Amino acid sequence: MSTVNAIPVPSPGTATSPPFSRSLRMAAGCCLIAGALLNGLPQLIGHALTGDLSFSEQIVWATEHPLAHRAEQTALLVSSLFLVPGLLGVAHVCRFRAPVLTAFATPLVVWGMWGFTNVLATGYVAGTVAPTVLPVDQAVALSDALSGHPGTVAAALVPHLLGSFPGLVLLGVAVWRSGAFPRPAAVLLVGFLVWDFLLPPLGPVGPHLLLVISWIWLGSSLIRMPTARWRGVMDGAR
Repeated sequence: MSTVNAIPVPSPGTATSPPFSRSLRMAAGCCLIAGALLNGLPQLIGHALTGDLSFSEQIVWATEHPLAHRAEQTALLVSSLFLVPGLLGVAHVCRFRAPVLTAFATPLVVWGMWGFTNVLATGYVAGTVAPTVLPVDQAVALSDALSGHPGTVAAALVPHLLGSFPGLVLLGVAVWRSGAFPRPAAVLLVGFLVWDFLLPPLGPVGPHLLLVISWIWLGSSLIRMPTARWRGVMDGAR
């Protein structure tokens, strides 16, 4: 049979990378680093300066330090633009080496980050915008009402609490199992979650210190990662 019209199949050694593969890897790594700096660092600094305040106490503090509070809350809100792309980049690498864990982790992480974004937006309205147009006691009352409103609970608190914690724990385990990232970064990620959700702060040091180190480490690993590993080729495979 003639092979004149046969379509050539590229060999593994000559196959080209999918379009924008390197750009997507670099963007995911930068997003994770940006998320660490915009989300973890402001909360780490804020805790060191103010201690473990309730949200109502934060509103009072905001009226006394409006510029610092607005800068912190704006950074937190902007960080939500980068969290999902960065974490999806990590999940993309893990899916080749820990597919089952990643399959469970990824939808939980996306759902949880959606809820977390709604938490940040609600907090920005109640804690940053409301004190500029309402008396402090009314702003506090608005914050308390929002935290117990069925819509806020369903769209913000429930997905954040039920999605973020198990999803990121599973993703941290997938990072460990994959062997594609530094394993201490996975330990720091899970340690942050346990500390942030279940344990009290230790003096001026808050759990977000672990988050900042972990996400910067993972993001830097994505940026420096060999193309073959990003595409799912096992180390040492030909």
